[in-house]
Amino acid sequence: LKDLISAEFPTCYYDWSDIATPDRPKHPPYCAIIEDKPGTVLADNKVYHSEPKYTVELYTSRSDYASESLLEGIFDENDIVYEKAGKVFLREEKKFMIVYKI
Repeated sequence: LKDLISAEFPTCYYDWSDIATPDRPKHPPYCAIIEDKPGTVLADNKVYHSEPKYTVELYTSRSDYASESLLEGIFDENDIVYEKAGKVFLREEKKFMIVYKI
């Protein structure tokens, strides 16, 4: 997932703390991938199927439909089912965060 997204956007897992400061993006757009609780199918006291779930956060400095379309195109081209969970303006950071659940 990270390889697919990072071909178009600087991308990290969770936050940029593991990335050297000079290698961190100076300006949006960029993405963060967060692993959520896996989706599981339970029956007869067993886990029959477990599937990882992720949140992908796209950060932009303005309402940027081109970046949203580009990211959604990456998901579509790679048969990744996603749900656009919302868009929030982060006042203190002066950035938009668009949240995708996959």
